[in-house]
Amino acid sequence: MKIRIAASIALAAGLAFGATGCSLIAPVATVDPYAPSDGITVSTDGVDVRNMMLVADETGENQNVVFGSVNNSGAPATLSVKFVVDGSAAATAEFKLDEGAQLFGNPEDEASIQLVSVDAIAGSTVKAYFSVNGGAEVEHNVPILDGTLKEYQAYVLSAPVEEAADDAVATDKAATDKADTKTEAPAAQ
Repeated sequence: MKIRIAASIALAAGLAFGATGCSLIAPVATVDPYAPSDGITVSTDGVDVRNMMLVADETGENQNVVFGSVNNSGAPATLSVKFVVDGSAAATAEFKLDEGAQLFGNPEDEASIQLVSVDAIAGSTVKAYFSVNGGAEVEHNVPILDGTLKEYQAYVLSAPVEEAADDAVATDKAATDKADTKTEAPAAQ
């Protein structure tokens, strides 16, 4: 009788260990830090860069640098990001970070927008080197997105302000020329 009880306990222990043994030796993925969105996360010198991505404009030639930052360094800081394509620097962006949290790339806040131009298409990544106040560089691959996904459509910018102004002047000039041509046409008859 005692042998049956001991065998039952040993069998129950073996089944319990067999059913849960994998979690004893396998790493638990939920304890590893990761970026839960499409962007990347970088931490260096008291500054956290969260969900950084480049969002291509309507032409695909320029990218809006979109991210959130948390400056825990105790003083204002300068974040430099050097984007590298095919081994050579494609663009550099610098951001002045106040203490606390800030958002960059928001089209409703023109002061937060900084465009870069890297020769890469949406859906790819570009190598970037991050440094705070000229300190050591941290390397990461930053994704390039476009307005395909609804949540990023607001970050797709139209033509840069200078180009849009030039286009507006050209359009006004063309309209004026066309009006002048119409005015002159009846006089020529």
